[in-house]
Amino acid sequence: MAREAIDRRKNGRYRARYEGPDLRWHSKTFDRKADAKRWLTEQLATSQQGRWIDPNAGQVNFARYSTAWLDAKTRIKAKTRLGYRSLLESRILPAFGCARLVTISREMVGSWVREMTEEELSPSRIRQAHQCLAAILEQAVDDGLIGRNPARRVELPRLAQPQHRYLTAEQVTTLAEAMPSFEYRTMIYVFAYGGLRWGELAALRRGRVDVLRRRIDVTESLVDISGSLSFGTPKTHQTRTVHLPGFVATMIGHHLEQVEDDPAALVFTAPQGGPLQYANSRRAIWNPARSRAGGDLNDITPHDLRHTCASLMRAAGADVKAIQQQLGHQTATVTLNTYTHLFEGDLDEVMDRLDALFVTKRRPERVLGTVVDFTPRTRTLGT
Repeated sequence: MAREAIDRRKNGRYRARYEGPDLRWHSKTFDRKADAKRWLTEQLATSQQGRWIDPNAGQVNFARYSTAWLDAKTRIKAKTRLGYRSLLESRILPAFGCARLVTISREMVGSWVREMTEEELSPSRIRQAHQCLAAILEQAVDDGLIGRNPARRVELPRLAQPQHRYLTAEQVTTLAEAMPSFEYRTMIYVFAYGGLRWGELAALRRGRVDVLRRRIDVTESLVDISGSLSFGTPKTHQTRTVHLPGFVATMIGHHLEQVEDDPAALVFTAPQGGPLQYANSRRAIWNPARSRAGGDLNDITPHDLRHTCASLMRAAGADVKAIQQQLGHQTATVTLNTYTHLFEGDLDEVMDRLDALFVTKRRPERVLGTVVDFTPRTRTLGT
């Protein structure tokens, strides 16, 4: 049984103290004896429940702890690490860097979020910063440095529903025709019907294309980290097989006749050779082509073609699982949340099909178990 005591000091304040699980005495002073008793009861309860946290553990400086947290993340992508570092340096450390972990409160986190909102920082960026802070503090909870995560359940700005752009099959052809060469026309069709991300297409190698089976194995992605290109795993760290329509597979087959006969050779390259860098390719290839295409295509981005793939597949009758596998989403829930409106109206179609399945030689009213006269009648006033 833990030892405890409350005594009155010479200055009139009350000191509550107890012997913790570490066999050391811990104390705190209060103006009122009732407050001292309440604190002592809480500390003893957490100790008995196995939730006790050493009050001195949370004295660690947040900046130092966050550095150790980031260094320990050995399984994240280099681009993700760069993103965390950017959030820490620009948003999190200026607010919490000098604080001790134990002093960070829910009120402080809420005030920090409101300040970023007043600066008119985008809701997406605010949520990213909060997510990073919350992850660091959650690790501090797991390490036994603080008792709870003060970033939990803090009110965040609402994200606007993204407006995805979808091209019709005719618009895809128009954009492809505006490309400067057969290689880049083929690239447009692979984007629109294969649903690849830019980095996945830029990292596609000859040995990963099976023209006869109309398949592409997506195993790599090319990322640009501060001007340095790096090959790594796809976004979800999972490989997948992308299926292609016959005409797209045929186009890739013709294009491969001009590609080096080496399984490691890149299928699509920059005009002067080498990997496709996003910024340079947008400037030299993509933007001029969409300007030539004109009309509604003048502001189309490569990622819009990924959304287009989902739309075209859905129009062809693909279910959510097929679209998930094609696009490489981690779960079908991600696909549904991203493309909810593409699946609207399914219930009406289901009910129509159920109607078609209802076959009986008996009158419908007898199927219901009773005889009902469905003949319309006119009711006379006063009767």
